[in-house]
Amino acid sequence: MISYRSVACAALGAALAIITPSVQAKEPDARKVAAVDAAVARLGETMQKADGLEKLGHFAEAEPVWRDALNQRRKLLGERDPLVAAGMQRMARNIEVQGDFRRAEPMRRSILALLQADAASAPGVPEAHSALGYNLTMQGKLHEGAAQSYKALEILRAAGKGEAPEAAHALSVVGLTLDKQGLYAEAEPFYRRALDIRRKELGENDLDTATSYNNLASALSGQGRFGEAQGLFETALAIREADGTVPDLVAQNVLNIALNLDSQGQSGKAKMMYGIAINMWTKLYGAEHVATASGYNGLGMNYYRQDMFSMAAVQLNHALKLREAALGRYHPDTAESYGNLGMAERAMGHEKKGKALIATALEIDERTLGKNHPSTQALRKALDSAPPVSRPEPVVVAY
Repeated sequence: MISYRSVACAALGAALAIITPSVQAKEPDARKVAAVDAAVARLGETMQKADGLEKLGHFAEAEPVWRDALNQRRKLLGERDPLVAAGMQRMARNIEVQGDFRRAEPMRRSILALLQADAASAPGVPEAHSALGYNLTMQGKLHEGAAQSYKALEILRAAGKGEAPEAAHALSVVGLTLDKQGLYAEAEPFYRRALDIRRKELGENDLDTATSYNNLASALSGQGRFGEAQGLFETALAIREADGTVPDLVAQNVLNIALNLDSQGQSGKAKMMYGIAINMWTKLYGAEHVATASGYNGLGMNYYRQDMFSMAAVQLNHALKLREAALGRYHPDTAESYGNLGMAERAMGHEKKGKALIATALEIDERTLGKNHPSTQALRKALDSAPPVSRPEPVVVAY
C-alpha cells in the first residue's frame, strides 16, 4: 500500500527497463542508443531523488523534481505515450499528498485519457477511474466521485476481475463517497467486501488490508458501534506499525483511535492520542502542514466537550487556517472547521461571531455536499438554536 508516496527502487528499475527498449526501438542508431541510455540514466537519478525527498516527508520539495522527471519522460517518449501517464501519476500523487486535490484533478483526467487511447493500456483504465473518483471525492464532489468508482467496478466485472485487488480499491472509493455523505450503514458492505478481497488476495498483514480494516472501523464508528470499531482500528494500527514504512498512516490510525475514544467519553486517553498524532505529523511534514489540521480539530472538540471553550477555539482556529490555506474555502473539511469554531465562539457568548462562522460553514456545505446532506441539515438547525456537539469523523483512506 501507499505506493503513491514511495516508489521502491525495484519499481523504478522496472519502469526504466520498460522505457529504455521503448525509446531505443524508435532510434536504432548506436550513437542515438547511447544518448538514450544516458537520458534514461538521468531520468532514473531524478526519480530516485524525488522518491528520497518523499521518504523524508519533503513532498513540496519533491514536486518540482517529479515535474522534471515527467518532462524528461515526455522528451524521451512524446506527449501521448502511455508511459508518460506513469510520470503523471507520480506528479498527481505528490500534489494530492500535499492536500491540493483540485490542482491534481486535471492530471488525473489526462492520465485516464492517455490510458483509454492506448489499447495495450486497458488494464490500467479501471485504476485510473478509481484514482479520479478518489480525487473528486476528496474535493467534496461526491456524486462525480461515485460515478468514476462505479465505472471502474463495471469494467473490472466485465473483464472477470470483480474479485481482484483493483476491485477492492474501487469498492473502497464507493464506500468513501457514501461515508462522506454520512451514509455509514450503506458504506459498510462496500468496505467489508474490499476487506474480504484483500485478505484473500494480499494476505492478513498487507498494508492495503490494514486500510480496509481502518475504513470498515470508520463506518462502524459512524453507526455508534464504537467497541467493534476500536478493535478494527487497533488491528490496522498493528499492521502499519509492524510494516514501518507508512508513518503518515500510523498517525491517521492514532487519530482515529482518539476520535473513537472521545466518542465513548474517554476524553483523557483521547487527548493523549491526539497529541501523539499531531507530533507524528509535525515530524513528518512540519507544523503548518494540512495533515496536522485533523489532529488540531479533534483536540479542539475534545476541549469543547469538557467545556474548555477558549482552549477549544485556539485549536479549532488553527485547524481552520491550515485547511483553508491548503484546501480552499469550498471544501467539506474547511466547512467542518468553520462550524466547529462557530460552536466554540457561541459557547463563549460570542453569539454574532459564532453564527457568522456557522453560516459560512452552511454556505460551503450547501455548495459542496448539497442541501440534504446530514452535515448541511445540522448546520441549518444550528443557526436557529444552540448547536449540537459535533463529532469529528475518523479518517478514511480509500486506496
